[in-house]
Amino acid sequence: MARRLKVMITKQLSTHLKDSEDLLLVDFSGLNSSEDFGARTKLREAGLSVNVVKNSLLRRVLIERGTEFPDATFSGPLALINGESDAITASKAVAGMRKEFGKKLLIKGGVLEGSVLGPDDAEKLTKMPSVQETQAAVVSAIAGPLTGLVAITQNLLTGIPGVVQAIADKRKEEGE
Repeated sequence: MARRLKVMITKQLSTHLKDSEDLLLVDFSGLNSSEDFGARTKLREAGLSVNVVKNSLLRRVLIERGTEFPDATFSGPLALINGESDAITASKAVAGMRKEFGKKLLIKGGVLEGSVLGPDDAEKLTKMPSVQETQAAVVSAIAGPLTGLVAITQNLLTGIPGVVQAIADKRKEEGE
């Protein structure tokens, strides 16, 4: 590969990763062309991009941004997955495709909120709840008691006039 081309690819990759805190490194080598196309399409629909770049160029860009992986990570072909979603969403998408294609997609590493993850830690991301799921759980935990409080308050406000009316009706029947 010509030096100018390497410099251009490196600059483009640096720009692509500039604002990305989370990424995932996946071995796509076991997929045939139609599976690869399907996997890329599903990832794109999830707000993720897939880039397959020469390992030495990817390593150089990652080191420049302060992210260093062990040498074993860069053995074999790698796909860089990142985008609008976090690494947890990316890992769940890869895990879903793994079920569809078999055990062909190997997660080799990742970065979650700036922390470098090895293969085992990156694999654990597939079992974690996503940011959206966690936010929904927190909101429901807060909203649950508040909803109960609103219901009790509403019952008090609608119940008091009913009790007063019942007392008035009873006194009216008794002739008071």
